[in-house]
Amino acid sequence: MKSAVSRGHDDGSAAQLGRRTDQEAGLRNDLLLEDSRAVHGPVGKIDDAKTFAHFTWTRRRHVFAKAEDLSITVHGTTAITTCLQEMHIVFDENLPPFPVQEAVTRVWEETAEGWRLAHLHQSKRMPPV
Repeated sequence: MKSAVSRGHDDGSAAQLGRRTDQEAGLRNDLLLEDSRAVHGPVGKIDDAKTFAHFTWTRRRHVFAKAEDLSITVHGTTAITTCLQEMHIVFDENLPPFPVQEAVTRVWEETAEGWRLAHLHQSKRMPPV
């Protein structure tokens, strides 16, 4: 994964945010702030944290995920990450995994428990490149 980290923030925070960005491809509930929002899908659906996490875990199964060209910008306790993300998703067990490519922007907030996702915006790349 290629990374670009903005000024004014240490390698430890960059590494943690990079790992969080990779983990978030599978979206764990403990990464989300309670009032976070996600913009996703081909029509730009906007979900709260609970709805988006439920959608991610019940509607599809990821069998492959990678993030490339990661960029991290930190302003105080807020960080913005962008990357190109590719996932292969099983929507129907009788069909082969479906490849999805997205440009993804995430806004993170540093809390006492570590970095938490405040906002996510996924833009599909159609057709995949």
